[in-house]
Amino acid sequence: MTGVRVRHPVSDTAALVMLWADQYYQQDPLISSYLERLDLEAGRNLFERYNRICPWYSEVIINRKHFISTMVRSLVTSTRGKATIVNLGAGFSPLALELADLLTPDCHCIEFDESGMDQKQALYPLLVPDRCGFISCIQADITDGPSLRTALMQEDETHLIVIMEGLSYYISREGMAGVLSTLSEIGGKQSVVFEHLKPCRLIRVDRRFIPEKIFSHVRDYTALNRMTTYTEGEIRELIAPDFTCCYYDMDEMEKRRTGECTYFPTPDSGWLSCAVAVRN
Repeated sequence: MTGVRVRHPVSDTAALVMLWADQYYQQDPLISSYLERLDLEAGRNLFERYNRICPWYSEVIINRKHFISTMVRSLVTSTRGKATIVNLGAGFSPLALELADLLTPDCHCIEFDESGMDQKQALYPLLVPDRCGFISCIQADITDGPSLRTALMQEDETHLIVIMEGLSYYISREGMAGVLSTLSEIGGKQSVVFEHLKPCRLIRVDRRFIPEKIFSHVRDYTALNRMTTYTEGEIRELIAPDFTCCYYDMDEMEKRRTGECTYFPTPDSGWLSCAVAVRN
């Protein structure tokens, strides 16, 4: 049959995040068109299960995505010279499409993941034919230091803006230390946006049940030994000393998006945070 659009299946946990972010994504016709090409049904059961635990969990994901998108946009627009946006563990995230208006011969986007990159690369000419040449999808294990270094070393004369969203929970501390060490070996101006889970002891007592119930199930569902968490201090120890690090809790992310702190009135009312480290 002609005219039938193939929908690319998205893994369960990745589809879950996209379902939570649907309200945010629907504001952009380009991303809506992209989502029509994806099959998110694998995440539906998890979406319904976790929404019974926290009916407003979409606020967490939308705050996170808005913060990261606007932070990267700010880092790119403040750059004098060339910039390269690097999305590690990108999966089918539409971040490159959110930032497509920034992509030029002086601003490229590189996406890394272990699977799905060929399928994703094939979608860009259909969605952004005038920008697709500025987006590269590389299928690779980001914890493989030599492969990551080889792929990025040629970018050492640009402002390298590295994004780790929804990634650090699934990688061991040793693995993440290796990734950050590899990045620190690449010269030039560099920024790292490091989103992560906080330990439950740093979360307000009446809120702990939300991440405990959801992420303990994710841990068991994905057969991980544990979900990796970080304190602000632990991240500062991981980041190379020539980086300056700023830290943002969910209350700040919500305020930047909505102007208010409705769901997250205090820093300890949220369980996801972002560190932004910059080396000039």
